[in-house]
Amino acid sequence: MTGFLAELGKKVAERWVALLVLPGLVFTAVATTAVILGQRNWADAGLLWRKLLEFAAAAGGQQHADLARTAVLLVALLVVSSGVGFVARALGKPVEYLLVGRWPSVARPLATALTERRRRAWNRLRQEYQHAEADGDHARLGELAETRNAVALTEPRRPTWTGDRLHAPGTRVRKQYGLDLGAAWPRLWLLLPDSAREPLTESRQRFDEATALGGWAALYAALGVVWWPSTVIGLCAGLVAWRRARAAAEVYAELVEATVDVYLDDLLERFDDETRPIRPGRGKTISERFRKAT
Repeated sequence: MTGFLAELGKKVAERWVALLVLPGLVFTAVATTAVILGQRNWADAGLLWRKLLEFAAAAGGQQHADLARTAVLLVALLVVSSGVGFVARALGKPVEYLLVGRWPSVARPLATALTERRRRAWNRLRQEYQHAEADGDHARLGELAETRNAVALTEPRRPTWTGDRLHAPGTRVRKQYGLDLGAAWPRLWLLLPDSAREPLTESRQRFDEATALGGWAALYAALGVVWWPSTVIGLCAGLVAWRRARAAAEVYAELVEATVDVYLDDLLERFDDETRPIRPGRGKTISERFRKAT
């Protein structure tokens, strides 16, 4: 038990350092640079070097207090870095809401306009696909299907691609099986073996890490008020976070839908012996049971 706890503590410490301390130290260094240089002297490396030398000289002025001062400085640096890391990860949740289209009421008109724009594009491509299918134009069918799926796999109901991609498995499962994925998923999760849970957990963690990077991007962008190059860093980090979130959402949504396809038999067999073969009517029946009349 002691060895297990020691190994667990080691892993927690490593994760704490990787997720909070190291990124926090980098941000603290950039923030220190921003405060020293400001907007007017934003590229004055000589000024930054002189200030750092002055600080080092002041820190080493008294040898008796040198060790204690260094220890206090390191502790303060760790606390500040960890605090900044917690703030950045907390900002990851608003970033997630932004990416999936869960915007505040003040942005509702914009969200509605963007959703309608995406829906019109999707429906236009669907009509073109139907016309090409009726005309027997097989050369265009693949191109049109790929273009439409690039907009959304199902009719858009969110202002963002990421939001619709994460929403698509629920819609597709309901149309295929008549099953409410939101009600069924917790039960299905309990039946999954570890080999199925691990890819789902890892893909979700990658999405969470992407949104956390978005939180760091917001902090760097805000620091641009003091030192404008930090805004550039924030914009670059935000772009990377957006790309990573899209990729992670694609993988996670695909794995969720695949999990339902593979393990739905096990779920229905557990709750109803008359569900084979799977039909939408059976899915609706079992969904009502999961909802418990709510």
